[in-house]
Amino acid sequence: MRNLSKSKLIAFRQCPKRLWLEVHHPEQLEESAETQAKFRTGNQVGDVARGLYDPKGRGSLVDVRQEGVDAAIARTRELLSFRQPLFEAGFAADGAQAFADVLLPKPNSSWRMVEVKSSTCVKDYHHDDIAVQAHVARAAGVALTSIALAHIDSSWTYPGGGNYDGLLVEQDLTREAFARSDEVRGWIHEAQTVVNLETEPSIRSGGHCSKPFDCGFLSYCRAQEPQAAYSDDAGRPFRLKPATYSDACRPPAEAA
Repeated sequence: MRNLSKSKLIAFRQCPKRLWLEVHHPEQLEESAETQAKFRTGNQVGDVARGLYDPKGRGSLVDVRQEGVDAAIARTRELLSFRQPLFEAGFAADGAQAFADVLLPKPNSSWRMVEVKSSTCVKDYHHDDIAVQAHVARAAGVALTSIALAHIDSSWTYPGGGNYDGLLVEQDLTREAFARSDEVRGWIHEAQTVVNLETEPSIRSGGHCSKPFDCGFLSYCRAQEPQAAYSDDAGRPFRLKPATYSDACRPPAEAA
């Protein structure tokens, strides 16, 4: 069983067919210029965040692009013992893997995680994103006591001189994220089942193709058949139904 990345799980949430195509036919992907620009903006905000959360430069960056996934996860385990800020720390557990934007040490060997977004509010899908991050890190043995999402403060004005203090504002999502661990575990199981299908799920293109992200497989999928029901390896039926995301901002849900 392969470890599915957080982005793969969010792709599954958007559309199971998108996940299957990302794994089995990535050559069909056509990323738009707008999508590529969003990636660049996200990377720039991430660079700024490292300076804000580690102004003395004592922390470490785990570069998965240079090190590779397995090596990055192994190095993360080593760096945790130094109790210094970590950026892009990698974890794998329960058939999934995730890389934390910011991981900050707290007393009693615990940690605080912050996910950094280039949006100006907490988006609908961010709640799923945070839930996955929290579940994977805790399942991997990290003593995570809190998790927050940091986004750009729309009222902030750049004063110049490389001073980005106040750019990011945090929203604590700990209670909600920790309460959704079983839900995330279910996504992982269903996503693993989809990946192991011999043929792509039959799902009709629609509104989900652009929410929360523009899908690069839209051209390929235009003529595909409607969605169908499948069974997992235990014979239990499940529907391959895309999640419905909103473009609106929303506050964290109260845990049951």
